[in-house]
Amino acid sequence: MGQLASVLVTAFYDQLFAKLPTIDADLTGRTFLISGSNTGIGLAAAIHLARLKALHLVLAVRDLKKGAKAKEDIIAQTNFEGIIDVWELDLSKFDGVKGFAEKANTNLRRLDGAILNAGINSTRWVTTPDGYEQILQVNGIATGLLCVLLLPLLQATSRLPSPHPDASVQMLPHLTITGSEAHFLPKFREKLAPNVLEALNVTSPATLPERYGLSKLFDVFIAREIAQLPRAEGVVVNVVSPGMVRTDIWNDEINNRGKIFSSIFRSISLPTSEGALNLIYAVLTPTPPGAFIGQCQLRPKHIPSWVLTKEGLRVQKKVWDEMVDIWRGVSPDVDNIVQV
Repeated sequence: MGQLASVLVTAFYDQLFAKLPTIDADLTGRTFLISGSNTGIGLAAAIHLARLKALHLVLAVRDLKKGAKAKEDIIAQTNFEGIIDVWELDLSKFDGVKGFAEKANTNLRRLDGAILNAGINSTRWVTTPDGYEQILQVNGIATGLLCVLLLPLLQATSRLPSPHPDASVQMLPHLTITGSEAHFLPKFREKLAPNVLEALNVTSPATLPERYGLSKLFDVFIAREIAQLPRAEGVVVNVVSPGMVRTDIWNDEINNRGKIFSSIFRSISLPTSEGALNLIYAVLTPTPPGAFIGQCQLRPKHIPSWVLTKEGLRVQKKVWDEMVDIWRGVSPDVDNIVQV
């Protein structure tokens, strides 16, 4: 059985039969940031963190009104008595990402975990104000930029005393990106191009069905590269698949495939509260650098095998270097953070 077939069989079994463990931790005094937290698994993850007694939650959202509603939902469902801030984050604008990171670095004394969950999928080719296809920018380039700009705050937190000295386990800060086994699906012919990101940015609606999976492959690249940086010392960096979850991100794709597919998807997909347990596991558990997580466990075989070859490492480094070149034009802090 090939790797993709094996992963699909495992994923299908997980959806139907496997049970995710209950996660129990005391997060007294700790601060967490969750992007894409006004709905779906991001909101569900924030609710879980509130129930675990985090002190401070930062909801990073594109729509502040929806973020305010999410804040109300969290309080209503958990009786949360800590701090909930709702901050605007628009990943379709690099300057907005820079401003958000500056706000975090200025206003947060500590950051114990960042769950970078915001993402999009679309059946339409749309270009951002920065000139990039929107899925490529939002899920890939801008998510990577936010990771890099939050890294100094995460590392600084690793050097602070525990906010909960009586805790039986001391936790390192975590940088967690929401990924997907959809990263197996793209053919990724552009990896041979002189400039990969430029090749991907040439208007070609026919490539859109692969774009979401490719953006999630780039998240694996980003996590693996960041985990090697000196600035990541003391920070746990990982990527997590929530599984097949009932969220709005797949609405267009599901509707385009017809009623039968839609019915099957909705019958086997997980509720957001359950899928979000994977995010909580990832942001609270010590894992190897750049690890891939699914079903609340390490899933190293769920990274495409070619990524781990000499050629895969070359492509990963090339995509990383191209992203760094873009980020340098956004923030003067990038060079200092990514130096090895």
